[in-house]
Amino acid sequence: MSIKYFFVGTIGLSMLLSACEKREEIKLPYEGDKIVVNTLIQPDSVVYIRVTRSVPSNVYNDGVYKDIPGATVTLTTNESSVMPLQVQTIKGLSYYVSGQKAVLGQRYQVAVAAAGLQAVTATDTLPQAPVAYNATAQRSSSRVQFTLKDQPASADYYRIRIYMTDASTGKGAFLLFRLDPAFNNNLVDYFSQDNYNSLIMNDERFNGKPVNFVLQTADPIMNAGEMTVEVSALTHTTYQYFNTLAAQKDAGISLGSHVRVFTNVTNGYGIVGGINTRKMTFKIQ
Repeated sequence: MSIKYFFVGTIGLSMLLSACEKREEIKLPYEGDKIVVNTLIQPDSVVYIRVTRSVPSNVYNDGVYKDIPGATVTLTTNESSVMPLQVQTIKGLSYYVSGQKAVLGQRYQVAVAAAGLQAVTATDTLPQAPVAYNATAQRSSSRVQFTLKDQPASADYYRIRIYMTDASTGKGAFLLFRLDPAFNNNLVDYFSQDNYNSLIMNDERFNGKPVNFVLQTADPIMNAGEMTVEVSALTHTTYQYFNTLAAQKDAGISLGSHVRVFTNVTNGYGIVGGINTRKMTFKIQ
């Protein structure tokens, strides 16, 4: 059982939520095949761009999200400097990968053209790195804490995720959690009875101030190894994408409350968004 996104196409990114809903046949308007572009651009990392063809929302087979043969993909910075791209196959999927790393302060544009499809473009900047520190967790507890220092005089957006850190890869499966209502009185807008593997928020409640976050994991932390708290600063574009994606997952397509996932791809679907992630890896006490 699964939910399909309202805009359709392979995301090709590490997605933030998981869901299981009863599938029902609901006819949604389909505007014809379009180009789908997906990339999250991180400073000091090469750029991975996934390009596919859209399909109707009532098609549930993930295998139909196909690459577009002969597509011309262009990545430019500040609307002038072209960054060379090479096609790479990663876990069976094709990506257009830059030979250079993204640089903070640049504006990036992705343009894609393909025979028989309308050409698309999308543009975004890169956010400053989040200021986060003092991440801790205790064994046999369900609480994970850290401090976030928000930047003043600007609207800021964040994604928070946590995972047990594999010693060999430095990665791990994202844990389910929620804000602990006993310790986060200033974040009441984000309280939830349910647990999620990411928290998407803006800084309206704490603009320019340090905030001590206390997260409550769905299950007690029994591992004596290491944990990672991942705090990502998002551009407004990326925030809108993640926020509407989460809202659609919550609504559930079988409930008749359709949420259209935000896209900044002109004439197409997907997301070209800036993100800047800080990972705090620490020994569980």
